[in-house]
Amino acid sequence: MKRRKGILIAIEGIDGSGKTTQSKLLYEALVKMGFPTVLSHEPTEGPFGEEIRKKLSTSGLSPEEAYDLFVRDRKEHVNKKIIPSLEAGKIVIVDRYFISTIAYQGAGGISLNKIIADHEKFAPIPDLVIILDIPVDEAIKRLTNKNRDSFERNRSFLQEVRRIYLNIGKLLKTKVIIIDARKNVNEIHKEILFHVLELIKERFTGG
Repeated sequence: MKRRKGILIAIEGIDGSGKTTQSKLLYEALVKMGFPTVLSHEPTEGPFGEEIRKKLSTSGLSPEEAYDLFVRDRKEHVNKKIIPSLEAGKIVIVDRYFISTIAYQGAGGISLNKIIADHEKFAPIPDLVIILDIPVDEAIKRLTNKNRDSFERNRSFLQEVRRIYLNIGKLLKTKVIIIDARKNVNEIHKEILFHVLELIKERFTGG
């Protein structure tokens, strides 16, 4: 298999871990350094992503329904944005990717092997997965004043999501970095940037 031109980085973690903040900080830092960089997120702003958000905020979704919608949304995302950006030699940062599906829908009862096998058919595996790890009680505390549905606040469910995240390195053949999300924002950003720059150096300069 020929090496892709760009680099794909997935930033993951349970709700309240700070992944959206860190994704933006990483994007801004790389752009400032002159690297061609794309920042994206899932669910996307496309029709399937909108349907996911709408149903999660109203009637809710079964694990099977959520899985189907996330896969449809992701296929569109991969084909229209991720693959073209990688082929153009860009660094693609994704705030949630199919690793979230492994963790969340896996915790909901969907087979982990099925999720991985289904995504191997169309979704590029990230060159680097960054897991922002945080104890569930701390995450819930951070979310207290935010409009989150009960699905995300279910403590036992989130415990299982976190457990799967912490074992992602055993499930995917790629580099996985786990970072303590209780550190301050700038400290986390510096740690992420260090690992990303090491990857860039390795990929683009052979060093």
